[in-house]
Amino acid sequence: MNQEPRSLHPDERSTATDVVIVGGGMVGGVLAQALSRDGWDVTVIEQRAPERSTSFDQRLTAVADAGWQYMDTLGLVDRSLRESAGAIREVRVFDRGHFGLTRITARSAGIEALGYVMPNRELGERIEALLDAPVTGQGVIHYRRPARYVSHESDESGIDVRIADGHERLETIRARLMVAADGAESPVREQAGMSVRRREYDQVATVATAMPARPHGGVAFECFTTGGPLAVLPAADGRVSLVWVARRGEARRIATLDDVAFARAVDETFGHRLGGFSAPSTRAQYPLALVTAEQAVADRLVVMGNAAHALHPVAGQGFNLCLRDIRDLTRVLRPDPDEAVDPGDPQRLARYRGLRMADYRRTIGLTDSLVRGFSLDLPGLGHVRGATLSMFDGLLPMKNRLVRATRGIA
Repeated sequence: MNQEPRSLHPDERSTATDVVIVGGGMVGGVLAQALSRDGWDVTVIEQRAPERSTSFDQRLTAVADAGWQYMDTLGLVDRSLRESAGAIREVRVFDRGHFGLTRITARSAGIEALGYVMPNRELGERIEALLDAPVTGQGVIHYRRPARYVSHESDESGIDVRIADGHERLETIRARLMVAADGAESPVREQAGMSVRRREYDQVATVATAMPARPHGGVAFECFTTGGPLAVLPAADGRVSLVWVARRGEARRIATLDDVAFARAVDETFGHRLGGFSAPSTRAQYPLALVTAEQAVADRLVVMGNAAHALHPVAGQGFNLCLRDIRDLTRVLRPDPDEAVDPGDPQRLARYRGLRMADYRRTIGLTDSLVRGFSLDLPGLGHVRGATLSMFDGLLPMKNRLVRATRGIA
């Protein structure tokens, strides 16, 4: 599916490919695998060298059932990733200090698990192994790192992507489509002049793992407080993943706690539901904001991942939304037998944009509404929220919609 490069400046190297992906993290890596399985030649541009890569850090990510199954079809769920992931058998949502509880179980949905809590590092190792050694008979993946995006220019027949390698030697890659998966502060998006909407939440997420005193039993908890939600998710080896969202001032206090005091504070906030915590890992903190691109598509350009939508972690929807981006883009670009397809065809990219808009509105609206609704601290509002959770738990049509959202089914 490759095309010949056009004439370029004589002091630069030039190559050609079908799709250039800027960003070799979780989103860019999964997309490269998906596109190559459909026969596209893909070039992945990753700025960080292997020994300095932070794309696959020590955090854990909750992947909904539908997203996990999709990753499995792409060959990403190998034995190592499967064994290092914790299955979510049940989800319990409650408001701290008030009655009311919503429960969702895998058994009632007739499935093995609602999702899985996986280590980013394990997925990263699998992605990098596939990028370094693509399967014979599929499209070729060229994994370029360290290399950084410099600029791009598109025309009717393709897009020229200018990059610099680790020695600052310039190269121009001629492609027919570029995908920006280069994070919330995307340089590609900025150069393309694609504006974003940004809403600061005045909240910070503290992320760690810990060992609960009682077995978690595959239960994921979402505990809402006026400062922000505390998620306690089942991980492998009996541990839990902690995502504690608090207002900035409280987050600064949390950062000063030693391990024993931190574990005690989590247990107190959580209502002692697992009997306490011990052996917390190193903590990391991340300021939270809602960042959404005004448009996800431009001339021969698709913006994806955090470059298109950086969400609050309240409902664990960020990476799952990205997986649906990947699924829909590959579907739109997939050619019929014996059909010549231009992956940068404006009509196909318009179809992709149309497919994604409803999912964006629904998912972003859900997370933003949860953050604002459960963060209000007004007299009597906690009782209203508790009553709402109890009512929601008993309304089957609404609960079925929540089950589908939890499973990542758009």
